Parts: sequence; structure tokens; C-alpha cells
Amino acid sequence: MDIATSFSAFHAAKHAVSDAIRKLKSKIINPKLILAYFSEHYDEQLIQQVLVAEFPNSQILGCSSCQGVMTDEGYNRGEGIALWAMCDYEGAFGSAIVSTNQSPSDMARQALLRAIENSDRPGELPALILLHSSPGHEEEVIQGIEDELGIPVPIIGGSAADDHVRGNWKLFTHEQQCKEGVGLCVFYPSCNISYSFHSGYASLGTSAIATRTEGRELIELNHRPAIDIYQEWIGQPLSGENSIVSRSCLNPLGRIAGKVHGLPYFKLSHPLKVTQRGGIELFANVEEGEELFFMEGTEERLITRAGRVIDSAFDIGSASQELDPIGGITIYCAGCMLQVQDRMEEVAQYVNKAMHHTPFVCPFTFGEQGQFVGGENAHGNLMISAVLFHRD
Repeated sequence: MDIATSFSAFHAAKHAVSDAIRKLKSKIINPKLILAYFSEHYDEQLIQQVLVAEFPNSQILGCSSCQGVMTDEGYNRGEGIALWAMCDYEGAFGSAIVSTNQSPSDMARQALLRAIENSDRPGELPALILLHSSPGHEEEVIQGIEDELGIPVPIIGGSAADDHVRGNWKLFTHEQQCKEGVGLCVFYPSCNISYSFHSGYASLGTSAIATRTEGRELIELNHRPAIDIYQEWIGQPLSGENSIVSRSCLNPLGRIAGKVHGLPYFKLSHPLKVTQRGGIELFANVEEGEELFFMEGTEERLITRAGRVIDSAFDIGSASQELDPIGGITIYCAGCMLQVQDRMEEVAQYVNKAMHHTPFVCPFTFGEQGQFVGGENAHGNLMISAVLFHRD
């Protein structure tokens, strides 16, 4: 069993994918699974065709990433393509995309069943699901997966991203490409896995009830326009602005996802923009009646927490067995990355250390999915999700 990564920053997609493949082949032979993360301007059909031609027996899942990607070789800003490959002859993997006019939950069910079929493990529950869908309906996608399986199999994932939130995200597998849909991969590895999902933000103790919502628009808090309450919390005027993504990055809204030893842990919702009726459009759903907490993060936490999340995954896994990590996958929020972009090399150093200097890949996404310590799969914003693979 082995894991390997490669990266290329050539501007032309043909040169970039060929260079990344050449580097990958020098490290690993006949991988069963290949993940590809790439810049929005690359032709995803060309990348798919070249990968399929070079690795005809591999399951493949590709997803666009915001303004770069990170691997064990460091943080790569701007453009490029990263490949992550696993060679596990006793394990099995299957990937699939569904892009139709059906509901997100129905697309998720179909993608899951097709991926299981592609893995040649019918009737078996996967040990892990890697989820990459287009942004907008992640909660329904997770619900569709869990409805089909009946139990919450661990999910790690991130919503496809582009460079400037303009809808230029892309997805592909070895079978097809799409811009809007549900892509996923099921894992049946022969090794042990450990995983973790955290926000790294702290509640300031101030909260309000969502008294009116519509889709991802939070219209009222405590029966007042949501933006009025949020402006009071953040201490600065926002009503005249459209996008508030950057100004709200360190102060998202949190909902209690569960508690450990009496202490709550949160899933976050990132404010996107102010709506005409004084509401706030979010990157995640909020239901009427939910209590929303004013959260705070710092740049120092954003820099160090990726390593802490991976450490947490390692600690949870090693509590019952000795672990020897061989590699992993990390999902890091694009909004957090943009907040500390000039210091992302420090983030890469923390992740490398936490990964025990084994191969890993980390895209920057527009929403993160993971399983909390209490067993709940969830979608959140400004989060980090991680999985490690270990030899017995």
C-alpha cells in the first residue's frame, strides 16, 4: 500500500497535467484511485482525457480549487494541478458524478450507488466517503447519502470552488464532467483510517434566534433584520455593502452541533452578502428556531488549526491502536485561506508536521463536510476536515 502526490504549475492545462503525471509515475505504479485538484481556467475535459489514457484502470475524481492548492511539497498559490494517488491492491474504490435536474438528495443517492457499483463492492458499507459537489445544497446531499446507507458513514468533503465565487467551479470523474452536480468517491481501504472535523472558532457568548429564514437567506434574528443584529455584534456598518465575505471571515455565525464532556462544538455559517430586505445570505442553511452564536477567530488560529485538526484525527485513531500514517487528505476553507494567504506557507508547515511528513493533498473549498466527534456528518463553512490512512 502506498500514497503519492505530485504538483505542476504550468499555465497550459496539457503541459500541467502531463508534468504532474510524470512526477506521480516516478513515485507510484498502477494506483487504484486518483484525486485531482486544479485551477478554474484549466480545461477539465482535457485533464480527464489525459488521466484516463494514462491510468485506464484507476477510479478518478477531480474538483476545482480556489486560487491554488496545498500538498506535502508546500502551498502552491495561484494556478496549478495537484494529483493524489493511492495504491492499495487489497482495497477497493469507486467514484461517480450525477448531474441531473433531480433533487440534490436524489442525485446524491444515485452517485453513491454508482460509485459503489464502480468499486465492485455491492452490498458493503464503505469505510469513508469523499464528497465534492457544487455549492448550494450540501445539507440535502448529505441527507441523501445517509438516507440511502441508513447509518452515518464518515464523510470528508469540500464543495467545488473557483477563484472569485463566480460559478466557474468544475467536477469530473473518469466517466464524465460537470459544473453543477454531486461527485463522490467511496473508500474500502485495507488500512485503518482516522478523521476529524473542526471549526477552530470560539463563541463570544452572544446569541440570537433565527426567527425568519428562506433557503440560505437569514432574514430575521430575534424578529429584527438579521443585518442589524449582526452589525451590532461585529461593531461596524455593513448595510450598504453587497459582499461581506472578507469582513465576516473572522466572525461567522455558529450553531451547536453537539457537546463533549458538556462543552459545545459548533458548525459555522459564513455570511456572504447583505440582501435587499436586510437579511444575510449565507454559505450554509439555517432553519427557523435555531440559535445562532456570534463566533470569533484569529489569524493565528487559522494558521495553526489545520495542524491541530490533523493531530486530533491522529489522537482519536491512536487511542485504540498504534498507528503508522502513510498519507492523508485535508480540506481547508477557501475563505480562511484568503484571510491568511500571505502566511499559507506556515499553514503548510503545520500540516506537514501533523501528517508526519507523509504525502497529502489539500484543496481550498467553498464549504466543508466532515464527521464530528459525536458521529454527526455535517456541512459547515470556515471549517477544516481531515482523514489519515495508516498501516496496521
